Amino acid sequence: MDAMIRLLTVVFLALGACAGAACADESPELARLRREITALVGPAVCSNLVNCRVAALGVDACGGPKEYLVYSWRSTDKADLETKIAEYNLAQEEPQKKDQGVGACAALPEPVAACVNGRCVIPGSR
Repeated sequence: MDAMIRLLTVVFLALGACAGAACADESPELARLRREITALVGPAVCSNLVNCRVAALGVDACGGPKEYLVYSWRSTDKADLETKIAEYNLAQEEPQKKDQGVGACAALPEPVAACVNGRCVIPGSR
């Protein structure tokens, strides 16, 4: 179980990990979209697990999600978030189509959200 938690910590990048600055591999446009997504998610307030949802963010070279983020349906406008995620995914996918450098593909399992101390989180992620 500890190995799985370590894997989740490495694999699932918390959305806030890049907040305030662009990720190393992100263009200025992607960094701007990530900041907007972070603002839409906000504090991800919850009173129990039912309030928490998981969304895929980004597109890896094989077409699957690059990472997951967690949000609260109580404090996040789902339609606005889905629109912004779609913009982010499209902006990220375009350069990958040109690159075509695909290695081994591995599906990223969707994590399970949790409500911890009044916030939606992905256990084991940052």
